[in-house]
Amino acid sequence: MGQHSHRLADAAGPVGPDVVAACALSSVPGLGATALARIAARFGSLRQAMEEGPAVLVDAAGDLELRPQARQYLAEQPHLPDLAAWALRAAREVGARVVLFDDEAFPARLREIRNPPRLLYVRGTLQAAARRIALVGSREADEAGMALARVFADGFARAGVEVISGGARGIDTAAHEGALWGEGHSIAVLGSGIDVPYPASNRNLFDRLANGGGAVVSEFPPGTQPTAGNFPRRNRIVAGLSDAVVVVRAALRSGALITADHALEQGTALFAVPGDPDQRKAEGPNALLRAGQALVATGPADVLRELEWPIPAFLETNEASRTAPAASNAAQVRPKAERQPLDAAGAKLWRLLDESTPAHVDDLALRAQIPAREALGKLAELELKGMALQRPGKYFLRR
Repeated sequence: MGQHSHRLADAAGPVGPDVVAACALSSVPGLGATALARIAARFGSLRQAMEEGPAVLVDAAGDLELRPQARQYLAEQPHLPDLAAWALRAAREVGARVVLFDDEAFPARLREIRNPPRLLYVRGTLQAAARRIALVGSREADEAGMALARVFADGFARAGVEVISGGARGIDTAAHEGALWGEGHSIAVLGSGIDVPYPASNRNLFDRLANGGGAVVSEFPPGTQPTAGNFPRRNRIVAGLSDAVVVVRAALRSGALITADHALEQGTALFAVPGDPDQRKAEGPNALLRAGQALVATGPADVLRELEWPIPAFLETNEASRTAPAASNAAQVRPKAERQPLDAAGAKLWRLLDESTPAHVDDLALRAQIPAREALGKLAELELKGMALQRPGKYFLRR
């Protein structure tokens, strides 16, 4: 035997040899989930493969179909326990733990996909079994699309459903924020290492998820930068964690549609929010609907009903949830929404808005004397009616 798996120390105590082996081998450049599965099958486990040592892995590289990058790295005879110690130390510094494929805590649905990750680095609370729906879409979504994502996520969260997304700008961020506003849980799946928040502007959001609002997860070893090739791999996990995927806004060629493809391949229910045919960011959902690959989602209740999950009464009667994306284009949505009278809270918020100076939702809620979560929902309704504009950071203007 070339190397021995060592029991490494962790903040919570010793780390078992299976964790050490998984962290070490997954940190070898060029060894992804598929290669790790081949190695585990060839040697009986990743632990046994690590104990055999790098030289034996190099000898078996042809049969294992290892990439040149991995072969070259292993040929240099790295000390794999040191590699594991580095990965575990970096994970520990950001409060992350390792969940292995065989652990009870590993999400059950994720085990069933074609090439599941062999381990996940996790910050926060990751339940093995939970009702989960992914909300995905463009990084450059319009303000109406962002509002829709928040409405959907808030509704799902208040229905007791975890909201999954990729932590990116745009729709992903709106989905996580909406779930938090709904006092629910949300999981951000990173296309970078668990210690590399991307985008950096979402660092605080990730901290909120990890500290009671859900979880942040990554299959990539610590220190991994958000390169383009990582995101399709990330997207398969977004779909794999979820009982359903909802595409809110996306161009025809986008990461959101890659997630949709993974959902179709995995047999996961797929929904799309129809949009204005003239908007490029609506082309993706509209194409899924035209092809019959996705079901129409006019609000959170549509998705819950199709999944045969309980629907809270407020979703059945919430006009914003039912009508926000119901029409095929924005020109049709707005007149329909405008025919619905504002309630007292909505009217009060609208009167508080200024056309030139944006106001934060928390300030507006305080001045209107209503809960911040309710204020955000009412402001989203105003936005959908064409009566308000949202700016980054939950600031609003009168339109």
